[in-house]
Amino acid sequence: MISIQSVSHQYAPGQVLKFADWQVDNGEQWLLLGQSGSGKTTLLHILTGLLNPTGGNIKINGTSLYQLSSKKLDEFRGQHIGIIFQKPHLIKSLNITENLLLAQSFAGLPTSKKRIEEVLDSLAMLAKKNAYPQELSQGQLQRVTIARAVLNKPALLIADEPTSSLDDGNAAAVLALLKEQSELNRATLVVATHDKRVKDAFTLTYHLT
Repeated sequence: MISIQSVSHQYAPGQVLKFADWQVDNGEQWLLLGQSGSGKTTLLHILTGLLNPTGGNIKINGTSLYQLSSKKLDEFRGQHIGIIFQKPHLIKSLNITENLLLAQSFAGLPTSKKRIEEVLDSLAMLAKKNAYPQELSQGQLQRVTIARAVLNKPALLIADEPTSSLDDGNAAAVLALLKEQSELNRATLVVATHDKRVKDAFTLTYHLT
């Protein structure tokens, strides 16, 4: 599923981040743990095809990400990697269904309202399919973000700091949703965080120091 070998990235002379080799198998659920400045965001960007590493090799499902053209990389990301950001990044002039149709289209996939309704229903958000982002609560927006990430049935789900601004109860609820959705969609899950409350929810940890 994920293979990281001899990966490093250099931002400036003398500033080199090196990452330990990492092998993740299909369906596993991992915690990527690291304090600010440890390289967590850099590794996330490398994993999701947003940052070409200075050295080493990254494979997702056997595909070397950085041997793909820019167009093919965008399509691969859209079809195989679901990203859950801290903020929803939805288009405010489009309703929830339209935002999700756009996610299918950008991935080069046929649009399917049936699939959209299936995912929204699994997240108890079907009743909000015609609502606009500004009409939703923060918790509902987070569910839509998860819906967009799992919509195209990606092999890999990556969540970036999904609990950092949440209280204990909501943090636990979001983690449960992420794990439930990864299992429902048979996706590998990687949750990146510096939130130590999350540690007990995972048995597999990749720790950046």
